[in-house]
Amino acid sequence: MDFTAIDFETANRRPDSACQLAAVVVQGGKIVDQRSWLIRPRPFYFSRFNIQIHGIHPEQVENEPEFGCLWPEIEAFLGNRCLVAHNAAFDIKVLTACLAAHRKPIPDLHFTCTRLIAKQTWPSWGRYGLKPIADRLDIRFRHHDALEDSTACAKVLLTAAIRNDCQSLESLEQKLKIDRGSTGRGGYQGARMSRRRAVSRTTARPIASQSGSLPPGQLDRVAEPPVDTPHVDLHRLMLRAEMVRSLAGKCVVVTGAFQSMSREQMILLVERAGGTCQTAQRQATQQQPADLEIKGHVKDPREAAGRVASVQSVVTWSEDQFLEQIAVSVSTIHRLS
Repeated sequence: MDFTAIDFETANRRPDSACQLAAVVVQGGKIVDQRSWLIRPRPFYFSRFNIQIHGIHPEQVENEPEFGCLWPEIEAFLGNRCLVAHNAAFDIKVLTACLAAHRKPIPDLHFTCTRLIAKQTWPSWGRYGLKPIADRLDIRFRHHDALEDSTACAKVLLTAAIRNDCQSLESLEQKLKIDRGSTGRGGYQGARMSRRRAVSRTTARPIASQSGSLPPGQLDRVAEPPVDTPHVDLHRLMLRAEMVRSLAGKCVVVTGAFQSMSREQMILLVERAGGTCQTAQRQATQQQPADLEIKGHVKDPREAAGRVASVQSVVTWSEDQFLEQIAVSVSTIHRLS
């Protein structure tokens, strides 16, 4: 079980604005080394929103080296081990953007994602941000500090390996049917599920009936019951959405009520991702056709009828699908047609 867990914090929505990087080295299933770097971003600009998330202020990094100066030291520390990150697409995007901005060649790197690993290991948990997973596993850490986050990420992976009775990262990926991601001369390929999807042996997700309720006798098969109140790290989602702007130019219809946030927060998240948000009723009067519907639970039959009439031909995502797309949107969200 050898790998290096990493985590970036950024100064603003630009992916090349890293202001902190941490790396935690795991060898033989144990944390053996760790490093953290404060980085002066170029251009030197911090958004208030990002400061609120990670608490790093401009004056803390004003006299720190830029990423290009630190890269030889960082590269030597990372070595040739597989990189691990939570929502790895985000951190790899920041890494490659910083390298490109400082005119450094992008080395051939392999990486995997603890969010994907956790989702396959504990499929009934429902929310897979680093904080709710760590809370489930009783991993205590200070969220949005890069060193604390990368340490928690490493512990999540080691716990998943124990849960799946795997002695190496390769065997864990093989058991969960996860393909490792890569970047470098061959281009970018995100960590993803293999075509033959895994069926977790540690936790069974009960199959819902067509009405959405559990079939008789299935309730006792839930090994890991979902939390009563789903937790979403809304600030982190807003940051990722604002950075990627993956819904830019898209007209989005929001319908129903949502479990993880209010409808107003969902609309704000869509707008942070660059989308133009409308309700189903407003969409019926607009000239611009909708590209995407994000559908929550519809309580009012009149709203359901309006939705069917106005957005029946567009792509539809559930709340969970949208949140998953935001989390990994660097490489996969551009699927709208």
